[in-house]
Amino acid sequence: MAGMTNAPALAAALIAAAAGVPAAAPARPETTTPGVIYVLKTRVDDTGVHFPRDRFTRNGVTRYPRGAQIRYEFTNQGSKPYAVHLWGADTIVMKPHGGHAAMFINWQYRGDYHYWRILRGKRIAPVGTVIIF
Repeated sequence: MAGMTNAPALAAALIAAAAGVPAAAPARPETTTPGVIYVLKTRVDDTGVHFPRDRFTRNGVTRYPRGAQIRYEFTNQGSKPYAVHLWGADTIVMKPHGGHAAMFINWQYRGDYHYWRILRGKRIAPVGTVIIF
């Protein structure tokens, strides 16, 4: 019978401990809003590819959260016919002084990705970096 007197105290201790444990909170998404396609008007000229700065840009480096779906709309403002290489794909060759090209990328993997201009099939410096975090 001596063990039975501690039963209410043990039950009260277990209830108090369970009340102190918070319920599982849903994880906060670290990606962009699902299903939203962001459009970035990107300038290409004789000095490079110029992505517009936004809230994710740090120290001049273009960064996006994982899961971002972006349609890049390139405009060639240079004097030569350029294409752009980004994430393993090339745009069409854009005419000088106002040619356009578009590229859609679903940034689903974290990492550092490089981009550059292409002139007559050859890579042209500078080479830039997009970071997916």
